Amino acid sequence: MIVIVILSFAAAGILSYSLNTYTNSVRQRLTDQAKVIADSEMENLYYNWHTALLAKVPVANVQNYLAHIPQGQGPTSSNVPFESDSAVGLQSASNGWSVDRSLVFQPIQGTSDGSAQGLVNNGLQIGRNYYFTAETRAYISNPILGTVEFKSGRHFVYSSTSLFQFAVFYQGNLEMAAGGNMTIGGPISTNASAYLGAQASGNTDSNGVDHPFVLQLSDSVYYFQDYNGNANPMLGETRVLEGSANLVDPIYNPDTSANSVPPADQVAQRQIQVQQLPTQSSFIGGVDVAADIANSSYQAAYTNLQGQVDPNEVYRAVIAPPPTDSQGNLLPEDPIVAASRMYNSAGILITINQTSAGAPTAGNVTINVGTAANPTLYNNDPAFASIVNPTSTTDTYGRPTSIIQTPRTQIVDPRELLNGTTGVNLTTLDVGNLNTALAAAMVSDNTLASNYNGVVYIYDNTDNSTVQPNTLNGIRLVNGTTTPNYSDQNGNPLGFTVVSNNGVYVQGDYNTTQITAGGAQVNNPAAVMGDAITALSFGWNQSQNTTLQGWEQRPAAPTPTTDGYLTTLNPAYTDTNGTMPANGVNPPFQGTPNGMTVNAAILTGNTPSTTTTASGGAQNLVRMIEDWYYPDPTGNGTGMALTLNGSLGQLFSSKYFRSNYPGSGEKTGLGADGPPDANGVQHYNKVYIQPRTRIVSYDAGFKTRTPAGSPTTTAFSRGDFVFW
Repeated sequence: MIVIVILSFAAAGILSYSLNTYTNSVRQRLTDQAKVIADSEMENLYYNWHTALLAKVPVANVQNYLAHIPQGQGPTSSNVPFESDSAVGLQSASNGWSVDRSLVFQPIQGTSDGSAQGLVNNGLQIGRNYYFTAETRAYISNPILGTVEFKSGRHFVYSSTSLFQFAVFYQGNLEMAAGGNMTIGGPISTNASAYLGAQASGNTDSNGVDHPFVLQLSDSVYYFQDYNGNANPMLGETRVLEGSANLVDPIYNPDTSANSVPPADQVAQRQIQVQQLPTQSSFIGGVDVAADIANSSYQAAYTNLQGQVDPNEVYRAVIAPPPTDSQGNLLPEDPIVAASRMYNSAGILITINQTSAGAPTAGNVTINVGTAANPTLYNNDPAFASIVNPTSTTDTYGRPTSIIQTPRTQIVDPRELLNGTTGVNLTTLDVGNLNTALAAAMVSDNTLASNYNGVVYIYDNTDNSTVQPNTLNGIRLVNGTTTPNYSDQNGNPLGFTVVSNNGVYVQGDYNTTQITAGGAQVNNPAAVMGDAITALSFGWNQSQNTTLQGWEQRPAAPTPTTDGYLTTLNPAYTDTNGTMPANGVNPPFQGTPNGMTVNAAILTGNTPSTTTTASGGAQNLVRMIEDWYYPDPTGNGTGMALTLNGSLGQLFSSKYFRSNYPGSGEKTGLGADGPPDANGVQHYNKVYIQPRTRIVSYDAGFKTRTPAGSPTTTAFSRGDFVFW
């Protein structure tokens, strides 16, 4: 009997142990499965969060946006971080599994947009970091074990960096062979090789002594492949990209003040300032260009004018309208690229189209004003009447009041003329008058106030093949000393950005009137983007570029009025006392007597150098078509200076303004390429006479105040684990 009892207790113990072991085994198996399901949903959540931000969903709205995405609907392709087989969690829902998920934006208290400013992209750039907390839970109810669950938690970090982080940046090879004195005040970066130097001759003084030009660099230079022909910046010889012409080494000098003395040990200073990148800079973050052009569904969207699938079409998407077929239907494209198109996000969209051949008239040129969603939204808005129906009306001071002064007036661009293009159809946008119209409309027009985001996209989409054969389309910006200044919902300045798929001509000083931000006087964060960008001095006269005489011949030295306006180059708008009217919204059209200043980020294309062609280098990325060396108003005969204060970038090759750079002339010793014409006018195979100096400075304000709609590079990361 005792033995039986002992055996019974032993059997019961063994059975209990077996049941406990089985229960623990089942619990562990379910827990392991719950972990797989929860982690799978975390990957799904990360993918959709990442995709939403690349598609420009506002940071604060991402969690609401994701609430409408079904659980478990992540990617299935093997090239994305998602385990498709672990989707069993949702596939087994019929077996009792359930999944919860949560994504919460964690704004930094005391900041306007909830972000923290900090270094991103290997510490080269300053961006804004946004923090999120992601939580997922997989669970199942078991009749014996109760609820079995696994909780997964991670911090997600989204880093957004304005593209305009450098004084000069190039997607391709960066060439700078300055043919005049040039100073770069700010960092320089290229995703390929850098060739930097100044030409050794051509600067001849009045005594016939030839002086080398000076290229001075004050900040870091980042390159990816070679520096002046060698991977080691200490060994590179200064030469142009194609050919063996030697240049004068740049002067490395952190102090750009006029009287500063460069460091004597230039080799040591170069070693400090020049750095090779371990990886290429992400100028178009989030876009896999190689995958896009290899995707058969996207190839029609990224085909160039020559009928070839071209990565350049992906890079230039920021300035181009959405691609369409011959019937005008939108072509499929990478949604991330579509989100980067300024056309799609512009607060004001202006389109110009000439519908029939011959001279432009009110009957054959249409102008629409609206948004991408509704291109004619503002056609009947009183504020924009002078866009849709431009007139020659002037105010009491003789200033034009229309926003678009002249649609499709043809000029000759001497650089494009050398490529066989007979003319450029120019539409003139008066930025000052647009500013005036916006000031009134933003108060009374709720639709405009809700849509306006600081971005104006303007382009002439006329097909010139039959309307104006052998011509190009261009946009001229005038009266831009004061640009529109409005704030976002957080009180930060929106800035002002003008974008065009055409060539853009900026005439006279641009964005030189400062605004108040953060209690300080700063430049309004502005940008100009186009297929090609040309600087026109204040004194450029449209009538002088309607013939084939080449670069513009300057008149005698102008005499400024007591107010400093160039009356002899462009009629000043004065009252009966000879003074300018005071107007805080739209100040009088003006220019700098001894040069031109542009305070803006510039994003444009170039013509890449080959063995037979030249790009003109970074010094000619902003093009010129005039004699910039004519005697200035002070009478010292040193010509004008071109000052670019902001950020200068090449992200793509020009698609329409594709003429090669033929070279510039110096005023002294310029040789004629042919005899004078019948009128005694000498012609030169040059497109301009270079200015006495060029200055490119970086606007450090772009690190905290970026121009409206600025293209951004992005980074996404999973942070530490969260236990909840």
